[in-house]
Amino acid sequence: MLLWAWFLWPFVANGARFPVGPDGPVYLWWTRLAGLEGLSAVGHRPGASALTLVLSGVTRAGVGQATAALEVALGVAVGLAGAGLLRRRTSATGAWLGGLLAGTFAVHLAAGYLANLAFVPAFLASATMLDEGRRRSTVLAALLLGAGGLAHPLFFLIGAIVLLVAAVGAARAEPGQARSLAAAVIGGGAVMGAGLLALLVGPRPPRVDTSKDAFLRRAGLTAELRDAYRDRYVQRWARYVQWVAIPLALLGSSRAEGNAGRILRAWLWVTIVGIVVAFASGWIPADRFVTFGFAVPLLAALGLERIRLRLAARWLLGWSVVVALTLLMLAGSAIAWDRQEPFLSEDEVRAATIAAGIGPREGPMAFLIDAPKGEASFLASRAGNVIRASVPPDRIRDVVVVVPPRASQDEVRRALEELTAADLRIAEARAGLEAPMFVLTPFFDPARAPEGATVVDPGLLVAGEEPDPLQPSSAAEIAWSSLGALLLLGVVGFGWARVGLADVVTATAASPAVGIGAVILAAVALDLVGVRIGTVGGAIAASALAGGSGYLVRFVLERRVGAGAPPQVHEQPAE
Repeated sequence: MLLWAWFLWPFVANGARFPVGPDGPVYLWWTRLAGLEGLSAVGHRPGASALTLVLSGVTRAGVGQATAALEVALGVAVGLAGAGLLRRRTSATGAWLGGLLAGTFAVHLAAGYLANLAFVPAFLASATMLDEGRRRSTVLAALLLGAGGLAHPLFFLIGAIVLLVAAVGAARAEPGQARSLAAAVIGGGAVMGAGLLALLVGPRPPRVDTSKDAFLRRAGLTAELRDAYRDRYVQRWARYVQWVAIPLALLGSSRAEGNAGRILRAWLWVTIVGIVVAFASGWIPADRFVTFGFAVPLLAALGLERIRLRLAARWLLGWSVVVALTLLMLAGSAIAWDRQEPFLSEDEVRAATIAAGIGPREGPMAFLIDAPKGEASFLASRAGNVIRASVPPDRIRDVVVVVPPRASQDEVRRALEELTAADLRIAEARAGLEAPMFVLTPFFDPARAPEGATVVDPGLLVAGEEPDPLQPSSAAEIAWSSLGALLLLGVVGFGWARVGLADVVTATAASPAVGIGAVILAAVALDLVGVRIGTVGGAIAASALAGGSGYLVRFVLERRVGAGAPPQVHEQPAE
């Protein structure tokens, strides 16, 4: 409940009515397009859209409301899964602290990065399964890894490296555990690969720039992209409070035993090495390793527990130190989360919706975008995402963002002008139609509108009903939807969690994370055979398949044991 209230803060206290974070608009239009055309339209990261569509269909919430609710629910799932991972390896206090610190640290991904965030609880639940030491648990760990990979393949790669490093560490002392860890990576890769192959059947995703990074990559501005990666890390490093958390994590790393300890220690060193290599090379954002480094808060909780036990004779001092250090780490996450806001406004959404309503029913629509001050590259990608999220789903592919020429010596600006002009020419040639030009006042100064362009102001009154508008949500709606999401994922995942985890409390904590993986796999499988997850029936079918199969498998296994199957079938170790 504490984590649930924590993640609701921007919506309740700050009045956010859309999903928060810079990538929020991206997931909105991805999900709306996937609901119309199928998950293949999202490309290689269908997991977050599948979860949103299932939640939206089962609860009858709008896409905007479901996406915001998922930001909350996934953050809570991270905390629960983190506590479940530590439960067998520390006291109840240590597990609670680990869940609290991991859950609150998830704000750095909950700020719009849903694909990244969806992978984390699946990975934590997979690690919990691997700590169980049974063959069935290893199989479930592989399935969860593969499902998480369908949410974010890059994070799957980092997670696979973590598990392989842990396997190397276990190879000499416990070769059976090493084989279990390696088998989970191989199996997870196979599951992810099969899912990605299934997504090749159906419409391909639109080839558009969803971020400034994507634009710089397409423009071949490699030096500028590397500088952007480094600048981002330098500007953000303080908010992670690693100067407190990493020393505590190193202190606690010796307390974790079994596969859980191996995985957390390997994860810690992969995070540290990854940050150094990424920052030095500029190949990938260094903060990707930081925001996925959940081993740090989890091991930090064990470090706090070690301090508390060391000062057990002076319990007041011990608890004072633990509380003070915990509050320091929570403060960084709290400040970062309090600053989050939606990267789209009601005026921007309404202007784009009006333009779609008064524009032609087919063919490309060109939207002029420019920034009187600041970088046009960021505004262009953000505006494109907002407009695609706001127009009806069947017009998303028709949106073309155009940055007009302006006297400038800026290489990035010139590349942006050339690429967007080329995008417009290609769209018009493909459709055989000239694109009407729109100027939305939130994104372009109407005084500079060229002749023939249609100026659209959010206050414009239009006759008739707006076509399929993207609706804002109240804090109460987001709160209830997030509770519904947690309940749905928990019920769906509990059967599978009990198959792989003997302890009912650990299984309960891991069940929302397991439900995430089960829903993703079921959604991709149903989408492959033509069942649209964007419909109410499709969402219910995905939930029923994901959850019902787990309870069925558990029932069958219990019947086998009850019928006299040898006990070792149930308890046989992975080795």
